[in-house]
Amino acid sequence: MKIKINNLIQTVSFVLLLCLSSTYNYGQTKITAFKKMYLQAAAGGSSNNGGLSEFSIGTALKNNWTTTLSYHHINGMTPKNQPSDFDPGYSSFLFIPFANESPSVEMNLFSLTAGKFLKTGKNTWFNAEAGLSLVNGEKVNYTHAIVDQSGIDPISAIFGMAYKSPNYTATTEKKTTIGGMFRTDFNWAFSSYAGIGAGVFANLNSIQSPVGFQVKLMVGWMNRKHK
Repeated sequence: MKIKINNLIQTVSFVLLLCLSSTYNYGQTKITAFKKMYLQAAAGGSSNNGGLSEFSIGTALKNNWTTTLSYHHINGMTPKNQPSDFDPGYSSFLFIPFANESPSVEMNLFSLTAGKFLKTGKNTWFNAEAGLSLVNGEKVNYTHAIVDQSGIDPISAIFGMAYKSPNYTATTEKKTTIGGMFRTDFNWAFSSYAGIGAGVFANLNSIQSPVGFQVKLMVGWMNRKHK
């Protein structure tokens, strides 16, 4: 399943605008059920050398429950089943060796989580959530290969050119599964409509289970308390 990021951003933004509009209208009559509602954009790193980005909508309810609808994209992860003796080989020019590119995998996580809201200050709060994810990921299959080395001919030797192939061939297949998402975040509303935060998450699934850390910017209704 391949989902275009632009379409996802447009859809989530539309939903956020509807929610913010509803919250404002309810707030006029003082019957809104929301304490906070905000859009989040985050970036960070994950286990196995991965890099990640997140786009999500978070809410805090009057009964101290929280919910988050999120999308994570993780790329550049080392496959969990990469053989311990894997050698990517190298290419060299002017006697300077450059390692060949090693296989890596990408993962998309579409998650809905819920949890509890804990106020830690006038405009800071902590939340811990758990839920389910639809996981789109890649798996690499490794097969032993004969190593090819070249560069012993006179012309290659003059320019210091050489090549060594990987000792495994790698093929990538796409997989989809259901996973469990666990996340905790610390947040600070520095204005009535914006805030920053940091958090960690873990996603348990049968393809590859990433653990990540991220920092984020939040924009929305923060319900900031003034002095």
